[in-house]
Amino acid sequence: MRLLGHPSKRHRSRGQSLVEFALVIPIFLTVFMSIVEFSFLFSSFISVGFASHDAVQLASTYGNTSNADTLILQRITNDINAPANPARIVSVDIFQVDTTTADASPVGGRETIYNYGGSHPFTLPDGVTTINLPFSQIQDGYNEPNRCNVNGGIGCTLSKTTVDTIGVKITYQYAWMTPFPALIGGSGNGPLLTQINIMRLEPVL
Repeated sequence: MRLLGHPSKRHRSRGQSLVEFALVIPIFLTVFMSIVEFSFLFSSFISVGFASHDAVQLASTYGNTSNADTLILQRITNDINAPANPARIVSVDIFQVDTTTADASPVGGRETIYNYGGSHPFTLPDGVTTINLPFSQIQDGYNEPNRCNVNGGIGCTLSKTTVDTIGVKITYQYAWMTPFPALIGGSGNGPLLTQINIMRLEPVL
């Protein structure tokens, strides 16, 4: 004859399991959500970095071509894909790099900055066609005619004597995509991501 365990012992064991599960599940969810969230964050960081690199290559190729910024901004918008969202771009800064420093800082005042928002007409390099882009210019210190891509600076503005190094900086506001911040008592926006790439303009002479 098989003896059965005492019912009260079985109930206590079941209750203990439920308590242990209740204690462990928040930790498990926090770890799981953190992995998912930081995967999204890293993917967004890579996407913004790729957009900046792609944009500076385009800027290097077009040099002082009129309305080159239209193509640069269009490329950035197209390059930032899910899980990143181009609507989370804060600003795009196109600037002349101060090559005398080691941190890719801009030459004082030589920055053209665009903020994201709205829909504004931009002219393509053909000088005729216009397209709408979600950017508005808030500073114009380094427009296309002031970008020197001629060896020796021959004919360049601002008394330049060498080919410019150009930089493209994208500032992006990451938005939390999972309940992870709430699990650790946080809220609001995620971190502000910044990616900068620089490249020497392709000389024409």
